[in-house]
Amino acid sequence: SAGTILRWNGTAWVRVPSGTTTDLHAVWGSSANDVWAVGSNGTILRWNGTAWASVSSGTSSHLFGVWGSSAKDVWAVGNGGVILRYRP
Repeated sequence: SAGTILRWNGTAWVRVPSGTTTDLHAVWGSSANDVWAVGSNGTILRWNGTAWASVSSGTSSHLFGVWGSSAKDVWAVGNGGVILRYRP
């Protein structure tokens, strides 16, 4: 809710600044240094091991799922049949 992201530090859950107040709905990662989160209004965030950064989605549809087969092949899906693919 409202961009809240919590991360387990080995002892407790701690809040990590996401840079957004948009509701987030799903998270997936290929490693501790490559994690994706998606949410309302086309919000996509990517974690690089240090901080979250916004990634342009090109849509304002709510995104509810994110998954990939590797760090170089990530999919996000959302309302209205929106399907997005990241391949650098």
